[in-house]
Amino acid sequence: MPLKRASRTRLTKAAVSGESASPVPEVELASTASDADTDDAYRRRPRQSRGQKRVELLLDSAAAVIAESGLQAATAEAIALRARTAKGSLYQFFPNRDAVLAALALRYADEMRAIHERAFPIDPHGLALERLIDRIVRPLAEFHDRNPAFRRVFATIEGPADDTRSAPARLRSQLFDSFVDRLDVLFAARNPKLPSRDRRRAALVSASVGQSILAPRSRAAAADKKALLDDLRRLLVAYLSPLLDPPKAVKSPTKAPTKAPTKTAAVAAKRAR
Repeated sequence: MPLKRASRTRLTKAAVSGESASPVPEVELASTASDADTDDAYRRRPRQSRGQKRVELLLDSAAAVIAESGLQAATAEAIALRARTAKGSLYQFFPNRDAVLAALALRYADEMRAIHERAFPIDPHGLALERLIDRIVRPLAEFHDRNPAFRRVFATIEGPADDTRSAPARLRSQLFDSFVDRLDVLFAARNPKLPSRDRRRAALVSASVGQSILAPRSRAAAADKKALLDDLRRLLVAYLSPLLDPPKAVKSPTKAPTKAPTKTAAVAAKRAR
């Protein structure tokens, strides 16, 4: 079953800071998990609340199996057993277990997209860089804590565009690209003088560093999770501070011009000699 290509929306500096039109270039963002996308993961889309609750139970059960035992353990039988329902109930809504994983990935993508939208529409000028970074990083860390199966569901599986098994990997790529786009626009609003190439590189590095720490952090011991999050904040502040909050050039004090001696002063000096 194909997972349809995400539609695209436009984001500008005004959307981030609430300002009117600005010279910052518009950036296209991948909008993930539309209704059309979701339909592709289902054999039959639930139309009543009872059916929707059954689907949510199956997705919750799939996430629990994956978090505890890994992706390969999430067979149709294991998911149905965890949900305390017949396997036939699963097949009423999904053609196979890969479609269940695709639907779970779509649900994760919807939640992640909502987190992005809540974190970024702010005026970046009114916050210290430490608070700005915390506003973005903290809800992402909380998302990973709530969803330990996320990392495994979005594991890279290469395949053709119409292969349901590769749908989570394509979604992950769309989410990452959208996140980089949002950072790019945010950085442009924070420091309009930063060259576009440097700004884009900073967005890519920041997103990559955050992803590389937040995903494995979900597997860390509880005592280490706060320390890892604090380290991520410090790392991003140290990297972004020179780019987004460069020190202002200090003007050297101007010396008062030396006045030429008056004729009277010159005569007095000559008599003194």
